[in-house]
Amino acid sequence: MDASEITRIRDQFQGGLWPQFLERVEIKGLRGWKGQSVHFKFPVVAIVGENGSGKSTVLKVAASAYDPKAKENAYYPSAFFLETHWDKIQGVDLGFQLRTGDQSQTFNIRKPTERWSFPDKRYARNVFWFDVARTLPLDGTAGYAKVARLAAGEIATEDLSEEYRQRLSYVLGRSYSNARFAKPDVNEKRVVGLLKRDFGEISQFHQGAGEDTTLDLLQALQEVPNNSLVIIDEVEASLHPRAQRRLVKFILEFCRLKRTQVILSTHSPYVLEELPPEARVLLVPTPDGPDVLYGISPEFALTRLDELVHPEAYVYVEDRTAEAWLREIIAQHPEGASLLARIRISPVGPANVVRMMGGLAQARKLPHKAIAVVDGDTDANLGCIKLPGEHAPEKVVFGGLKEKSWSRLHERFGIGAGDLHTYLDDALLNPDFHRWPALVGDRVVKSSVSVWETVATEWCRVCLSPTDRDRIVDSIRTLLGASA
Repeated sequence: MDASEITRIRDQFQGGLWPQFLERVEIKGLRGWKGQSVHFKFPVVAIVGENGSGKSTVLKVAASAYDPKAKENAYYPSAFFLETHWDKIQGVDLGFQLRTGDQSQTFNIRKPTERWSFPDKRYARNVFWFDVARTLPLDGTAGYAKVARLAAGEIATEDLSEEYRQRLSYVLGRSYSNARFAKPDVNEKRVVGLLKRDFGEISQFHQGAGEDTTLDLLQALQEVPNNSLVIIDEVEASLHPRAQRRLVKFILEFCRLKRTQVILSTHSPYVLEELPPEARVLLVPTPDGPDVLYGISPEFALTRLDELVHPEAYVYVEDRTAEAWLREIIAQHPEGASLLARIRISPVGPANVVRMMGGLAQARKLPHKAIAVVDGDTDANLGCIKLPGEHAPEKVVFGGLKEKSWSRLHERFGIGAGDLHTYLDDALLNPDFHRWPALVGDRVVKSSVSVWETVATEWCRVCLSPTDRDRIVDSIRTLLGASA
């Protein structure tokens, strides 16, 4: 993640520098949606979820929010949500909240029976929609087979701008000396993209899928006016992980420079890792329609999309720090090893996400058994239990060991007690307690993860009370249906 770029965008966004912004959509009566809202809290937002969870529905509803400024970029619910012999589209209510300048407006688009009804006043904005059709190979797109067979020359050509050609090279990790779009003499409306590399020029008929889709996307983006709404379905399509990361970094900069709003859908943790927590939205299917979770971690999103492991229950925590500490606490119990083999401890993001997952588990709205474990400095709600102490894990663990004169940590680290105690005491002077394991690691030449696991293990040996241990373990045993 480019932290400096994220900070610049966040500061400018909070300063009101996006004059047009879609703040919220509410969906009722479409594909299982029963009035849930999706809020957009950052200029670039990624919607993630399983197939059929509602990602495309959110994107299509968002694209329908505005009265288009350009006829060719007109998007209406009637085009996205077709009524067919098998699909009756009725009882639909789409709610929108827009910000224009410092004013927010709300309105609804409805289809109670046969016709869509729109408000008397709609707000104009340029909207650009990039659906999965862009990933089709050129020779599989309507009209291009004839171009491939019969084209004998070009009647015009237009170069991709120098700036965007360099961006293309960066995203794909290849040096392109030229990128252009030719109008063939067979049909000037069927434009063909060409890329020039060291071995010569190659058309989109023979480019790799990632080259093809990214070339088209960047050509379109360079023409997008300021303050537009850009929607991209499956942004990672055909791209390897490094290219996915670089494309998102480009989109973030593009968003800042043009003050655009970008809404993406994705299945990729690599995309999520390049975005801040407020830019990640997970859709979780339930019998009552999708639950909308904000600020989820990329790791948690991946567990929702990948079921290679089949635990009997999930235990949700904030981050890897809490995960490692909780694992050590459970391991101290005589039945700890067997319990750990039956559960999956999953970091999901900030405390509000952990609490929300606990609430969903308590209400039995998740497709599996689950419990949430919040840090000691967070209030627990239904479906949640707390880690030991009244503070963040680092403060509890380091503070507890300091009271024990650092116990036998010097033996675990294999260095003299005098030196280690100096390193530990110096680290605790830093007000950012999240950095304490890294600061110690820099001195003892170990990773922050290794340091945290070591101090967490020693804390469990000398500071963990049987009451705290059994409270946590008993909650998990009850969840699994074990006898008390």
